[in-house]
Amino acid sequence: MIMSKPTLSNPVSVENLLRIREIYRELKNERNDIFGGLPYGTNWIRFRYLKLGTVRTLASVSFSTTTLSIHRLAFEYSNPLLLKGLLHHEMLHLVLGSDAGHKPIFRRIETNWLRYEEYSEHRRRFVRLVEESERDAGRLLRYECPNCKVVLLRTRKMKPESSCSKCCKIHNDGVWSEMYSFIRVGLSDVELRKGDANDRTYESRKQSNDESSNHERI
Repeated sequence: MIMSKPTLSNPVSVENLLRIREIYRELKNERNDIFGGLPYGTNWIRFRYLKLGTVRTLASVSFSTTTLSIHRLAFEYSNPLLLKGLLHHEMLHLVLGSDAGHKPIFRRIETNWLRYEEYSEHRRRFVRLVEESERDAGRLLRYECPNCKVVLLRTRKMKPESSCSKCCKIHNDGVWSEMYSFIRVGLSDVELRKGDANDRTYESRKQSNDESSNHERI
């Protein structure tokens, strides 16, 4: 008995699937040394949208079902290089396998792409647009360091002991201090501060002074 594949939730539209197929072929030609061994067509991959309201993840791949999920708004972004860069990233995962993760070999191959720097800039702009959209819709929580006023946007509540890493390092020798604990603020109280530092937090417990970091997924 032939087992059918499970139904795919949130499949991409026909129009967007055609765009994906075109980009797939372009990437195979541009980086033949990396993607040349992949099948000519995309029928071996299933494509779907990420669930609505997704903020931190822009694209992901499931190795068990060979399914590639992409942020719905990436198809509406003004520059097509964003979508191309997201596909480039996930195709690398498929080539290198799940064990490679984002290890040095993965990062080295990805950054060797001639358009990587340009893509990275558009990716940063897109992330900010998504965050602002979710913030305005009330789906993002805003936290502020009472000392340096840096702002973090989060989809979930931060731990009460979460503190600003920069201020703890500069003013308290890297030791956790309640003085620099993030406080939740209203939508109109502060403006979003630019820079990748927005995505960095210092989360440590007062008892152990252990430092941990949050990492954004692509």
